[in-house]
Amino acid sequence: MTSIMMCDDHAMVMNAMGDLLRKENFKVIATTLSGKACIESIQSGLIPDVLILDINMPEMPGYNVALHVKKHYPNTKILIFSMITDENAVKAMIRIGVNGFAFKNINDNELAEIIRKILSGQEYYPPEFIFSPEEIETIKQQNFPWAKQLTEKEIQTAQLLAYDFSRKQVAADMGVSASSINKKMERIFKKTNQKTTVGVIGFLKKVGIIQ
Repeated sequence: MTSIMMCDDHAMVMNAMGDLLRKENFKVIATTLSGKACIESIQSGLIPDVLILDINMPEMPGYNVALHVKKHYPNTKILIFSMITDENAVKAMIRIGVNGFAFKNINDNELAEIIRKILSGQEYYPPEFIFSPEEIETIKQQNFPWAKQLTEKEIQTAQLLAYDFSRKQVAADMGVSASSINKKMERIFKKTNQKTTVGVIGFLKKVGIIQ
């Protein structure tokens, strides 16, 4: 029986999915509410055949989780299941190497079908984004530094700024100097290809890294 792990910060969503998947003869071995909890569960020995993973979660975004799982547990298939519909997010996950990306507006029957599809070795992407095999290969060669290189502290900085903290307030909250925050922002600008704080916040919200 195929084992499934779910990682989503909405418990009600996971409960509903779990009931559905059990009816479809899948074995749900764990549900986790954050990226860090997901990785800890897998490291404890609960290695699923398929990981159903959200993007926008507390502590660690889905990109970081997907990178870790693909590096250390390459046999685990990853299906991104998210409300994030931005094309950059889909492309970044393709680059990371996930096996499928589905939006949460799909119907119940589709979810089981998508899981079976990726288990058979195929990939699944939303019908809103029809990529040719050539385009997929091109995407897999592209660089998405915001998805792979943003540090935990950089994400924390951006999140606090999104909460309308000033840079001075962010520095005080994080226990660092204002110049340290300025340096972090310069790195964030470069990794996101944005020129303003407003641009950074808007972009990182769209791709699900901050709330």
